[in-house]
Amino acid sequence: MGVLPDLFAFVPSMITQTVNGNVRTEVDENTVTSDFPAIAWDLYKISHSLIWTFILFLVIWGLLEMRLRRLDSGDQLPAGKWLQTSMSPRTAATFLIIPWVFHIFLDIPTHTIKFFPTPFLMPFSDFMIDGVGWSTWWVWGLNAVAFTVVWWLIRNNDAQRTAAMASIAPRA
Repeated sequence: MGVLPDLFAFVPSMITQTVNGNVRTEVDENTVTSDFPAIAWDLYKISHSLIWTFILFLVIWGLLEMRLRRLDSGDQLPAGKWLQTSMSPRTAATFLIIPWVFHIFLDIPTHTIKFFPTPFLMPFSDFMIDGVGWSTWWVWGLNAVAFTVVWWLIRNNDAQRTAAMASIAPRA
């Protein structure tokens, strides 16, 4: 779920470029948003908006509520293929949408105005923050350190996962 905001925006863009016979856009420090097909920016504005993400959360919650009614299993989605423990549709929708929201909050300070600024208040406002680009050395460095630390913690603490993490992790 954490990478879906970018996939939603850029996969159709790559398909559009391929169908039109265009070369994939090379990204460097001089690349601007308009170097990409218009569909990339149009979809990016939707997928990186906290307003549209909240609407997506409501849709997911509603779909899970409908699924629960069809299952006729009380007030909790039953444990099974996707969940290790039963949980309410609202809780399941929340766990699904948290990575998406986290992605948006990470993008707000790490995108410049010239290259895919994050329109997090769209459609109510076009306010965007001119952040520090991902290509800045210390942003890359912090990103690499964060990934390394998280990978190390997961690898070394797998046997000691908390009950909360075990309850939301999918079954193997």
